[in-house]
Amino acid sequence: MIGRLSLGVMLFGLLAGGYWLSTQWAESPPLPIQTVRFDGELAHLRQEDLRAAVLPNLGGGLLGSDVLSIRQSLEALAWVQQASVRRVWPDALEVHIVEQRPIAQWGEGALLNAQARVFRPRRLPEGLPALAGPPSSAERVLTRFQEIRALLQPVDIQVIGLKLDERRAWTVVLDNGGLIRLGRQDTEERLARFIAAWPQVEDLPEQMLSVADLRYPNGFALLWQPEETVDDT
Repeated sequence: MIGRLSLGVMLFGLLAGGYWLSTQWAESPPLPIQTVRFDGELAHLRQEDLRAAVLPNLGGGLLGSDVLSIRQSLEALAWVQQASVRRVWPDALEVHIVEQRPIAQWGEGALLNAQARVFRPRRLPEGLPALAGPPSSAERVLTRFQEIRALLQPVDIQVIGLKLDERRAWTVVLDNGGLIRLGRQDTEERLARFIAAWPQVEDLPEQMLSVADLRYPNGFALLWQPEETVDDT
């Protein structure tokens, strides 16, 4: 009987001690975090946004803070492509940030990175190529834009935008505001025919191209500024 009583008292003592430790941990966790260090090449992220994402997750101290939640909170920020969080004894966290690197504007209020992932920051930087297309077409449009830009560069035609409309027709935007209408079908052949003929077109009296309509079976039509442009039909 004495042995059982001692064991019961010991078990109660362990439970009570565990409860006391848990309440003390919740009120004042051991090893409180004193420093959060950020590193990475950051051009667009603001310090206040990083702090706001991290601070709510630091209540558990060095050992009790959920680094996964911290990482997820950071990666929820539009300009964060990837984050990693590491505990540093005795009172610090090290956070490495990979910032989004936009290579094009997508639609009206979004950007694309090199992996064709769409992200939506509060403000958009200027001077990026302008791409647009139906939902889930970002990768296709980005790839086609890069191909068309590379094809037209040797003939000194500078491409700054590309649109894929709801009917799956392509329109190329040039740096002078001109357009190349490729349509939906045989776009590679149409563009190749245009590129082959362009050196002869360049020999014409100097004019600024307004629209090159390549949607003809055996040729194309050119409109020059300030001639009135045609609708995409």
